[in-house]
Amino acid sequence: MQTATADTRLFVHRIAEHWAQGSEAPSTPDDMRWRGSQAGMCARKVAYESLGIEKTDPPSTADYWRMGLGSVVHELLEPAIKSWLAKDDSVEIEEEVTVELGEHGYGHVDLVLRTKAEPQQVIVLELKTINGYGYKMSVENGQGPRHSAVLQGSMYAHALGADLLVIGYLSLENIAPNRAEAKGIDDIGRFATEWHFTPDEFVPLAEQEAGRLAAITDQVYATKDPVAIGRRFSHSDPDVPFPAEITDPATGRWEYETSYGRAWQCRYCDYQTRCVSDME
Repeated sequence: MQTATADTRLFVHRIAEHWAQGSEAPSTPDDMRWRGSQAGMCARKVAYESLGIEKTDPPSTADYWRMGLGSVVHELLEPAIKSWLAKDDSVEIEEEVTVELGEHGYGHVDLVLRTKAEPQQVIVLELKTINGYGYKMSVENGQGPRHSAVLQGSMYAHALGADLLVIGYLSLENIAPNRAEAKGIDDIGRFATEWHFTPDEFVPLAEQEAGRLAAITDQVYATKDPVAIGRRFSHSDPDVPFPAEITDPATGRWEYETSYGRAWQCRYCDYQTRCVSDME
C-alpha cells in the first residue's frame, strides 16, 4: 500500500477543489452594512468585512470543505419539512426567510413555523452543524449552543416577533452508545439536539447585539478607519468578558484589568495577518 502524495492523487483533490469553487460566501447587498451571521464576531473583523478589505488569510480548500459540509446537512431540511407538512396541516412553514435587522442589517432564517390554531405562535429555527467534539461539549458537558448561534438566532426571532427561538444542532459525529447511555442521552440525542429560548431570554440579547453591530458599522462607514474599532466581542460573550480586548491577535490573547485569556477565533480569522500588521 502506498499513500498518494499531493503530486500523485487522482480523485480526491478534484472533488475538494470543485466544492471550494462553489462555496464562496454571498456578498452583502449594496444598501446593507452587516449580516446576522456576524453575530458575536470580533468588532475589528466586522469592520474589515464591512469596508470590503481584502482578506489576508482567506479560507483554504480544506476550510471550504469543512464549512461546506454544513450546507449538505442543511439540504436535508427541505425534504424533511415536505414530509412533515404532508402529514400535518396545523402549521405553516417557510424556509430561508430574509429578515431585515434595523436599517442596515439583514440575514436569512433557516425556518419559520407558524401555528394555525389559536393562540397562533411564531417559532424560529436556526439550524447549525457542528463537529463531534463541539457537540459533545455542548450536550454532554451542558455548555449549550455556541453564544454566536444564540445571538444570531435571537436577532432573527426578535425581528420576526417570534414566540419561541429554537437553536438546533446536527453533529457530524455520533456520541458513542455507551457514553450516551451513561449521560442519559437517547438515540436522536447522540447526534441531534435543540434548545428553546423564550422572548424574555432572546429579546435583550437581540437588542444588545444588533445595537453593537450597527454602532460598529456606522462608525467605520463614517471614518473608513477599521483600526479605530477595538478588537472586542459581544457584550454578553461568556468566554471573552466585555470590554476585554485582544492585545495580541497573533495568539488571540485578550486582557481586561487583571484578567486575561485566549480567544480561539483569532486562529481562524480571515484578517489575522492584517490585524497583526495594524499593530505595528
